Amino acid sequence: MEWSRYNELIKSQDGISFLFNCRTKKWLSLVNELYNLLSDNYSNIDKIRTIHPSLFETLVTNDFIVKDANEEISKCITEINTRLDFSKTLKLTINPTLDCNLRCWYCYEGHLHGSVMLPHTIDSILKYITKQLQKNQYERLQLAFFGGEPLLKFSTVVQPLICKVHDLCLEKNVNFAVSFTTNGVCLTQKVRGNIKKITTNASFQIPFDGGMKMHNKVKKFYSGQGSYNIVTKNVREAILDGFRITIRCNYTKKNIRSFQSLISDFKDILDSPNLRFSFHKVWQEVEDEELKAGIKELKASIAGFKFQSNINSFFGDSVNPCYGDYMDNYVFNYNGDVFKCTARDFLPEHRIGKITELGCIEFNNLALQRVKKSMTSECHMCRRLPICPICSQVRSESTNDKCPVNITPNEISKNIQEYFSDLFYQQNYETLSK
Repeated sequence: MEWSRYNELIKSQDGISFLFNCRTKKWLSLVNELYNLLSDNYSNIDKIRTIHPSLFETLVTNDFIVKDANEEISKCITEINTRLDFSKTLKLTINPTLDCNLRCWYCYEGHLHGSVMLPHTIDSILKYITKQLQKNQYERLQLAFFGGEPLLKFSTVVQPLICKVHDLCLEKNVNFAVSFTTNGVCLTQKVRGNIKKITTNASFQIPFDGGMKMHNKVKKFYSGQGSYNIVTKNVREAILDGFRITIRCNYTKKNIRSFQSLISDFKDILDSPNLRFSFHKVWQEVEDEELKAGIKELKASIAGFKFQSNINSFFGDSVNPCYGDYMDNYVFNYNGDVFKCTARDFLPEHRIGKITELGCIEFNNLALQRVKKSMTSECHMCRRLPICPICSQVRSESTNDKCPVNITPNEISKNIQEYFSDLFYQQNYETLSK
């Protein structure tokens, strides 16, 4: 018998400590005597069995102690693959266009003026969806729109697609959900009304770059005019319409403190159950002490507000697997190119295949390589494998088959402790909310 490699013994200052396992997501609350018993004898499992047989039995029953470490690693990998390979949800992302009505300095997409998904590509996607639903293995279809700015092509691409996919799902008794990643400029009353006529199971992720002054420096039109007032108005109305809204706060050292102003502008509807703020560092920004100080100041300034957010979590939204990690997930570009991920540009050399006229995906060698490299040679032995926030796209891009993040054992322990803090906070929050 040996300890699970995914255990973390967490010392608390309030008299109750914890033994947490990041694979099973289970934890034991430990009074000081039990914490000391485990800590002092962690290298001598048999002594724990002798001193406290019932505790030892609990540790074995809940997989804190396992029979074989290699067997546990295999079990962990199987659990991960099963979760990703046999999802009951078909996740498809559509790029109606790569054109956009705004220009943001950090955007990684090359805007392609005049690009639009043509009717024959729409038909091919509908044929693909029809074939997938005929397998009768899906309980839910999640159709996401990305780009470019997807709502620029609402009437020509988006509306026809969601209307027909909704009918296909209804015919097969499959739950249908639609989501949009949009800058919010085109989220007008007319667009919202047309979506509502088809489905009320719709959500929107809308990015902000701080309060009005900071946002307008980034999210502006060709003329230089800022978009804050337009987007804020549309977002507020969408919340009141009942749509699920995630305000994505793209923060940098320069704008982090200004999100207090943004949150204040929604203070009268912050308690809406369909509104959530999600904070994400702009990918080019360095996570240094200056940025951490800014986050700390923001947290202090908004402590009096109550709203749904990931601001107090360590792992944030990266706790769950990336959508691109799931087997039944594909991104269809406006021209029929197929990808696995929206966090990279949509150049032809990066595609994993093409959608055919018959509604099939013709995969290329890149698709096979990506599957083979979904884990590096170091993943199997890593203690944070069950909760690793590194997506398969980043892993597959590793040039030396090593972990793309230079993380130390101490940092891994800290990550597991932070993950536990998120789970513990979430459980207590849900208990208090009931």
